[in-house]
Amino acid sequence: MPAPKIVIFNDTHGWHSDQLVSALQLLGITAELVDLADCLIDLDYPTGLVIPGFEDQLPAAAMVRGIAPGSLEQITLRMDVLHTLAELNVPVFNSANAIEHTVDKARTSLRLHLAGLNTPRTWACENRALARKIVQQQLVKGASLVIKPLFGCQGKGIEKITSINQFDDLEAVGDTFYLQKYVTPFEEGQWQDWRLMVVDNQVCAAMSRRSQHWITNFAQGAECFATTVTTEMEQLAIKATHIVQADYAGVDLIRDHHGKYTVLEVNSVPAWKGLQQATGIGVATHLAQALATRIHSDQLDHANN
Repeated sequence: MPAPKIVIFNDTHGWHSDQLVSALQLLGITAELVDLADCLIDLDYPTGLVIPGFEDQLPAAAMVRGIAPGSLEQITLRMDVLHTLAELNVPVFNSANAIEHTVDKARTSLRLHLAGLNTPRTWACENRALARKIVQQQLVKGASLVIKPLFGCQGKGIEKITSINQFDDLEAVGDTFYLQKYVTPFEEGQWQDWRLMVVDNQVCAAMSRRSQHWITNFAQGAECFATTVTTEMEQLAIKATHIVQADYAGVDLIRDHHGKYTVLEVNSVPAWKGLQQATGIGVATHLAQALATRIHSDQLDHANN
């Protein structure tokens, strides 16, 4: 049987793709690096899909590392490819469903809330007057709010609102208002959160991020440290990953001033460079092993059928 060949999807391949390729090679799996935007739907082909490097076959699995920003139509076509691969019984890691549940922050908040998991109070709407009313009500109660782009990562475009004038001066990204109640840190002036990497229902690595500023993303200059996690934190991260139907995820937790842990975000296409630097754990090895397990299971199913 020839060595399995998978596809890794990203719009810009770099360090993360290199890490995955090396980890997969050690397991006898080769990888083709592809941009979803370069795939073609062509009904002259039996599967209806043309993926660069896989013109005569389907990949043994697909790893989604990133999807470039684009118009609604462009994103829809890219998700069509992922949905179709899953319908053709190709393991997709993470699935289109998981990505849809997490790339849209409001969707994530809703799923976490409906599942009863701790997550910050959240409001999302398109109406500026309604958003302003929400902000005003919360400010009167002594709360601050955080506004985030509905689609975004690495702490970009996030602003803290402590006055109504601040809100009035804001230009919301995409004319949508995704607002969360600001979580006061457990220790005043000590901004800290935790990133837990969950792969197949296990936390394989975890780090603490500390900053001199309330935004604690690694990309925004936060310091990262290896850390141990409590059973409470571990179970919260695993449950959050399960709720968004992700096979793997980077789950961000924060501890409020009551000492209670809450889920800030669930990222279904997480970066792990800062995590690996802080912990020395080869996250790509865990991801490659999870992919190999799916490939071998899929091959066994085909053999039995």
